[in-house]
Amino acid sequence: MLNNVFTAGIPQTITAVLQQRDLRAATQTYWLNHCPQATLIDVKLNIPGPIKNNLALNFLFNQGRSRWLQGEPALHLVVEWNCPSGNEALYWTTQEAVAVKQRAIVFEEQDTLGRLFDIDVLKAPDVHLSRQDLQLPSRRCLICPRPAKQCARSRQHSIKELQLWISQLFLQEQS
Repeated sequence: MLNNVFTAGIPQTITAVLQQRDLRAATQTYWLNHCPQATLIDVKLNIPGPIKNNLALNFLFNQGRSRWLQGEPALHLVVEWNCPSGNEALYWTTQEAVAVKQRAIVFEEQDTLGRLFDIDVLKAPDVHLSRQDLQLPSRRCLICPRPAKQCARSRQHSIKELQLWISQLFLQEQS
């Protein structure tokens, strides 16, 4: 039985992660400029450390995305990336952006896999809805109840601790 899902995969450099971020931003900008009535939804995983994708992480992405999509009517896939820098999918809808973001936050907070997900909601011309925009508290840490950004900034938990939490989540989803 696999106890650590991070033993396989291609370690990513910061350059590779930034290149994917640039591709994501360019794709989002294109769609927001050409379909200003659309609400864009970017679905990706928050994965600590240099391994961002492998069979286990792909499984977690697809399982979680499938569960999230069950509650999301009328989404249209724009593009899906399954590359060493991570899994990601971009959707568009005509639904109200605030309602989509509220449902995304419920998924991120209440579904066990949702804790790994980062679901961004964007609207033309340049709106990127955040939890703060909806007067909601910041995302919690995977391991403790403090804000995730605070723990990340202070390196409260090691990458190994975070990866162990994700590995245990994978084992739970497999059983």
